[in-house]
Amino acid sequence: MKGMIFTELFELIEEKFGFELLDDVIMESKLENDGTYAATGNYQFSELLKVVVSLSNKSGVSIPDLLEVFGEHLFSKLVKSFPHLVEKQSLLHFIPEVENYIHVEVKKLYPDVELPKFEIVKNEEKTVQFYYISSKKLHHLAKGLLQGAATYFNENADITMDASDDTRVLFTIKIA
Repeated sequence: MKGMIFTELFELIEEKFGFELLDDVIMESKLENDGTYAATGNYQFSELLKVVVSLSNKSGVSIPDLLEVFGEHLFSKLVKSFPHLVEKQSLLHFIPEVENYIHVEVKKLYPDVELPKFEIVKNEEKTVQFYYISSKKLHHLAKGLLQGAATYFNENADITMDASDDTRVLFTIKIA
């Protein structure tokens, strides 16, 4: 995982829960580097899991809810860092670009990054349906990113997931 994920998660934890809880989460997680992450560094996915589990334990908020809130926060930060990646005019035009353009550009910057795959099933005027495919099972984070994108594009989006298989999740997005 890129260090930016960790630095943004820590920023969100401090913003929503305070520095003391962030410090408790870092201590409880027993992270290999004591919670010191460089935004451009690479870190084990297991480190992220430790932080999220600890945060859920300490805050009483479910892991899916935490990941969705983090996804929304992360989207706003990604837009600021990479504004050229969101030049599309709407969420439904943006979604196909994730796999076809954004992930390609991210791979150019970070060749060793592991990204999920987006497999478009349906792309109509008011609806897009796609499979989110990832062994990391971060579909709730993806849902939060999508909610952040809907907010960015100022659209009222109904985002649903069929997560019968956590590694291949069907997303349906309908714009009202």
